[in-house]
Amino acid sequence: MDIFNVQCPACGREYYADMLLYSLRVELHCPYCGVFFCREDSPRVVTGGAGASAVARVAGDLGPQTIYRPPDQED
Repeated sequence: MDIFNVQCPACGREYYADMLLYSLRVELHCPYCGVFFCREDSPRVVTGGAGASAVARVAGDLGPQTIYRPPDQED
């Protein structure tokens, strides 16, 4: 399994994620500022070349129903 690098459109910091998340087309979550966004909204996405998995030993299939997205908090 491979990883991809993505840049957060809100804070501009880069991080990596498993290609499974890329192929599922679910919202990505920035670990730095906490914003959720679609990969199409990222100013920079780089795929390929890693050869390692960021999601190790997930029980069962990884799909949109297993990706937790907390509800938006009201201020």
